[in-house]
Amino acid sequence: MRSVRRGPSPRAATRALAALLVVAGLAALGGCSRQPPKFIPRGADSTAAVAADSLGVLVGNTLDQWESQGGTAAAPATIRILLDDLRHHADEGLAERARTFLDSCGFSAEVAGTGMVTAVNFFARSDPTGSSWPYLIWRQKDALRHQALEGSGMRLLDLTTPGAGADTAAGGGEPLTVAAIFGRQGSRGQQPVAVVWRRAPSANAWSLAQTLGPDSLGGVGVADFVPQPDQGLGLEARTYRSTSGFDECPTCPHVFRTLRFAWQPPGGFAKVSDQAVASPYYSFVQFIAALTVGDDDMAGRFLADRSLLQSAKDFDWGHAKGSWRVAPGSAESAEEMTFFRGSREAYKVRFALRSGEWVITDIQPTQRRVE
Repeated sequence: MRSVRRGPSPRAATRALAALLVVAGLAALGGCSRQPPKFIPRGADSTAAVAADSLGVLVGNTLDQWESQGGTAAAPATIRILLDDLRHHADEGLAERARTFLDSCGFSAEVAGTGMVTAVNFFARSDPTGSSWPYLIWRQKDALRHQALEGSGMRLLDLTTPGAGADTAAGGGEPLTVAAIFGRQGSRGQQPVAVVWRRAPSANAWSLAQTLGPDSLGGVGVADFVPQPDQGLGLEARTYRSTSGFDECPTCPHVFRTLRFAWQPPGGFAKVSDQAVASPYYSFVQFIAALTVGDDDMAGRFLADRSLLQSAKDFDWGHAKGSWRVAPGSAESAEEMTFFRGSREAYKVRFALRSGEWVITDIQPTQRRVE
């Protein structure tokens, strides 16, 4: 989750606070409070130094820039300050040092990665759900490099270095790879997006190798990098899409699917499985779908007793009479759910777990209460 301090302070107070953090210090954090390093402009390895108290001024001015001009101007200034600090702490891992420094200076950012390569996603404290400015930072032999990334407006959730990309400073002829998971906010919730970049060992920039968006990862939900038994890397998503014939709110039960991907060198994930997650709601949705197309055999798979099939037909469940909707507050794994159909009908449906699948054990019409 993004760590955001509410209520931006006035500009003058922001400058004063930043300078205080630099000069007076947060010694325990080892961030802005340390002896200010030499400031090195982007793309240069100059040894020209600024005055000892100038880092506080730079931080204060940049924080003010976030408030007055936004990230388009402030993000490049922030990454320059961060890179300067990282160059002077080469003995520390990039991700850990970046978190410490940015937090102690008061910048708003998400950080993910390892000791040799990390991603930093800057955002405005006053607008944490708005635009964002992601960067990739890595060590390449004796140099510290960075690159702006596409992905503005998304959350940075995780970053890893699969395969040969685990050591971006290593030599050899194999391409180096970095993979990240972002979260894109949609009308129904967060949609995971996986991105892979590839770089030749002698190259100074990363190129896009693969993008797995909501169409590939299944829609709204979560995704994670997972280790594989063969010491490889996997990607697993648990997501859902809207269900035809059902009115589903963001917090309602959904038909979730688990999609698994395996890492395939030289730089990409390949889908190896796509399975529905068993739940009472899933079984009800499949039962209604089977009734709608007249497939009694398929419908019977979701019944504890075949006599319930005739009950459903007597209620005319096989014909559309308005959208189905589960009663508010229903849990995804509840053994009893109330379903509404259209504006008048309501049914209480009971379920039981048998042989790994949820089946319907009872269907009863019920009174529709005021919601």
